[in-house]
Amino acid sequence: MDTQLPPQVGEALTRFLLEQRRLAPGLVSRAVVTGSAATGDWHDGVSDIDVVFVVTRDPVDDLPALAPLHAESSPHIDGVYLTEAEIARGPDQVEAAPQVVEGVLLSALAGGSLTWATWRELEDGVQGVVDGGDVIWTPTADRHPDTATHLATRARSDLIDFWEPVGDSAEAELADRGPDDPVRPETVRWLALSPIRLVETMESGRIVSKTDAARAAAARWPEHADLLDRAVRDRAGERQTFVTADARQAIALLRQCVALARR
Repeated sequence: MDTQLPPQVGEALTRFLLEQRRLAPGLVSRAVVTGSAATGDWHDGVSDIDVVFVVTRDPVDDLPALAPLHAESSPHIDGVYLTEAEIARGPDQVEAAPQVVEGVLLSALAGGSLTWATWRELEDGVQGVVDGGDVIWTPTADRHPDTATHLATRARSDLIDFWEPVGDSAEAELADRGPDDPVRPETVRWLALSPIRLVETMESGRIVSKTDAARAAAARWPEHADLLDRAVRDRAGERQTFVTADARQAIALLRQCVALARR
């Protein structure tokens, strides 16, 4: 993988990791960048930075000092603190871990980043190691047996067990609304972009950006190309206006994704 991070990400993480080392010496052996910053889909002023902090000891005594550092980070530097042993065991064997959500450090959170998606991103991410007064960035070399298979299986089940009911609920909520009534952009983006990303994961066992997933979905379903383009533009900060008709189209696309999962 290319180790080139967006400049704002590299600068923010370098400052953060150096201060983190000062506050908790010897705690973090490496920091693996995941999420949009690693997939080329990070947007300044919109995206957070997601990181797996690989630690050498139980960080419980260090968390009080680190909580303000996360809270004051801009953009927010979120993620999870894991030992190498926990990473080796896999997400199914890690019940809870310190995690940071929107700048808030929680000492023991279940779920969240403890998924096969994170473990797959550990294989394709970019890792930083503090070296003196700088951070050295290299591709990760993590490999975990059957990660892609676990991830694809989970993506399929998520489409059926989570997203199909979401589609039903969203359709019911829109039933009495006119086609031109306004709808929150976040709602349309969520309905349109999240399921198509799971389709890509289900079929390839890889984590792709929402932008890349939208490109693939537009090629597969050209009738949704305009909606997907506007959703991607809105997510990047180029604000769009969405109405009920757009939300209903996003639900139709969601149902096409579920149909693929049921094959």
